[in-house]
Amino acid sequence: MQAVTKTFKERLIDFTMYCRERQFVLGPQETRDAFEIAERGYALDRKLFQYSLKAIYCKRKEHFDRFDEMFQRFWSRYYEEKLEQRKKQIKQLKKEKDTATVIFLGTEFKLPKKEVKEQEAKETVGANESIRLRMTDFSKVDVTDKEKLEELAEELFHQMSMRFKRRLENANKGGIDIRNTIRHGVSKGGMLLDLAHKRKRKEKRKVVFILDVSGSMDTYSYYLLRYVMVLKKYFKSLEFFTFSTELTHVTPLLRQNNEQEVLKQIGKNVHSWSSGTKIGESLTEFLSVYGSKFLSQKHIVVVLSDGLETGNVTVLKEAVRTIRRKCKTLVWLNPLKGMAGYQPIQKGMVNVMPHLDAFESAHNLDSLLKLEKVLMDV
Repeated sequence: MQAVTKTFKERLIDFTMYCRERQFVLGPQETRDAFEIAERGYALDRKLFQYSLKAIYCKRKEHFDRFDEMFQRFWSRYYEEKLEQRKKQIKQLKKEKDTATVIFLGTEFKLPKKEVKEQEAKETVGANESIRLRMTDFSKVDVTDKEKLEELAEELFHQMSMRFKRRLENANKGGIDIRNTIRHGVSKGGMLLDLAHKRKRKEKRKVVFILDVSGSMDTYSYYLLRYVMVLKKYFKSLEFFTFSTELTHVTPLLRQNNEQEVLKQIGKNVHSWSSGTKIGESLTEFLSVYGSKFLSQKHIVVVLSDGLETGNVTVLKEAVRTIRRKCKTLVWLNPLKGMAGYQPIQKGMVNVMPHLDAFESAHNLDSLLKLEKVLMDV
């Protein structure tokens, strides 16, 4: 079966819908502007088209923060096509005079009943698909589902990021300040129009993530890394380590905003990725080299590992006990917990369980989203 090639107009409409589904506020005017710059040939130059659309589509800081990655994800295949083919598509776009019929993108447009039913059926299937992907173990994701899961993760993590932001803002707003409310009211003729609030500054968390990237854990570590990158701006400080047979401090690599570039750099710098695992030795190294700087009663420590220790279990037990004594909260994420009937009976987990404040799974998107509550409520 021959693949159906989309016209440039269809691609641009799809991208606009893609952005709208991710809380970008886009209407007919933005769509007209996008078509206009495309007709002028801006789309032939990838960077020029990207920056032009960014100027049109982004109205909030969170839009600017996310746009480049969304553009890369959506348009990468288009820019793999030959330049001559792309020029033909732009010429075809200029010939089409009916762009006004496609710019409404559902804002006021009424579909025939048959099409409405078809659209409702698609939405139902889409909702069921999202639920299925949310519950799928990361290690069992089919190749055909990987791109869908990536897009769903991006959207869910963004929504969670907004919840983090609101919770921090609400936490910083104290109770009503009666004295200042009355004082402000006097200046307005005794009308209490504005309520003054006491300032209740709540400190952002200091968090340390220590991720097992051995062969059995690399897929789970990848998604937790993406999760951390979305939330990093809401922590007062965030330190990030990976380990398998040796510990690597990768925090400096997280300072870039381009997620794909961060993943590429980590792949280059973490030489022990997907090898064996020595949990106890790696945690002991963390304590001796970084413990004095990154452990205090204000720090939350999150360890991701299946607990399948190949080294000395006594070393692991002592390292975990020491970390718990020196930090505020110790959370252990074990993807095996997501398996039906799982019990932490491995020697590694048996020895660390008594020293944990929380023991969660982090094996799929749904379990990662639940980690939000753990991080915000401690």
